[in-house]
Amino acid sequence: MSDTWFKEQIAPGGVAEDGCHPDEAEALQSYLNNKTSTQEAAHAITQPILSSDDSGANLHRLWNLLQDALIELSPTHVPSLITLLRAIQDLPDPDLTSKPTETAPRNSGFTWKGLPKFGHLWADVHKQDHWRNDLSTALSSSPTFSDRLKKRQELRAAHIKKANVESRLAVANIGSIPLDWGYDAIADALELDTAVLDFEIPAAREWIEVA
Repeated sequence: MSDTWFKEQIAPGGVAEDGCHPDEAEALQSYLNNKTSTQEAAHAITQPILSSDDSGANLHRLWNLLQDALIELSPTHVPSLITLLRAIQDLPDPDLTSKPTETAPRNSGFTWKGLPKFGHLWADVHKQDHWRNDLSTALSSSPTFSDRLKKRQELRAAHIKKANVESRLAVANIGSIPLDWGYDAIADALELDTAVLDFEIPAAREWIEVA
C-alpha cells in the first residue's frame, strides 16, 4: 500500500488544515497493513480526537479519512474498514466533562455510539447525484470514443463500489446509513425515466446481494 495516499490525507493539496491528524493516518495505515489489531487501531485512531481542545469540532477530519479509505482504497480493504468502524462505534463513552466546549459542553455525553455526524457527512459528500454531472462532463469533454469509454467505465466502477460500501454500512448498522437508500437505488433503477441503466442496475444489484 502506497504511503502517498496517507500523506495526501494529512495535507490534501498541501493544505494541512484540511487534512486528518498524522496519528490518525498512521493508525489506519498500520491497521490495514495488519500491524495492529482492530481494538488497538480503534483506540489509536480516536486518540487525537479525544486529546484535541474541541473533540466534536474535529470529528469530520477522522470521518473524512475513513470515508475516503472506503471509497478510494482497494475493495479488499472494505471488510476491515467496516470492522474498524464497528469497533470505534462500540468504544466506551469518554469522560470529557473537564473539557467543556461549544460542540462538547460539560455533561453533554460525548459518545462514539452511532458514529455522530458520520452519516450526515457521507450524505453530503457521497450521496448526491454528482456522478450524473461527472458522467455528462466526461462524455462531452473526452476527445475520442476510447477516452469516453474509459472514463465511463471508471465512473461506473466507482458508482457500483459506492453502492456496495453503503449497503455494507447499512447492514452493519454503522453511522446511521439507512437501508432505505437501498430501496431508493432499486426504485431508481426500475422506475426512473432518466435512469442510466448500466450504472443504476449494477448499483441496485449490490444492495440486493449485500442487504
